[in-house]
Amino acid sequence: MSSTFTSPIRIFVRNNPSNDGTIAPDNTGAAQSTQQQYIAPITTTISAGALSTYDVGSTTAVPFVLPAGSLISTIRFYETTAPSAITGGVITVAVAGVNVGTITPTTTGGVIVLSPTATAAVATVLNNVGATDATVTFTATAISAITGTLAGTFSVEYTPRNTDGSITAYGSGYTNS
Repeated sequence: MSSTFTSPIRIFVRNNPSNDGTIAPDNTGAAQSTQQQYIAPITTTISAGALSTYDVGSTTAVPFVLPAGSLISTIRFYETTAPSAITGGVITVAVAGVNVGTITPTTTGGVIVLSPTATAAVATVLNNVGATDATVTFTATAISAITGTLAGTFSVEYTPRNTDGSITAYGSGYTNS
């Protein structure tokens, strides 16, 4: 079962000192979301280039798109299948065309967290992906040798916000009395 909401989703405190049914003052944050897409297993050498991503449960490649105004908190690669040997394959992650850091696949697998490049440009795009929806891309360097299979899922954790980065929820100012 799934539900659809219009973002941003604000978390409000329901109680207040008077307990009269009025929503408490706006003193909390917004709900965080995640998106996941996987890469097709890599079993042979590949040239440098973009890695196609797929929605989990689908075999059709689709872009990895985040809503406008989002703040990205974490990008991870869940390396579920690791080759016993790999040469190359470092993955550069870009958000809205800005390279934000790299992920290096391993021969042991596991959860690999992107360490963002420490620049103002990277901080700016991670703080707000822009006024339009932003595509996240994953580009690998050439894999010149591989023994086994490299496979996994990318996960991007973000806070969906209004396009200007604000988190004022729709219907804000209403009471439940």
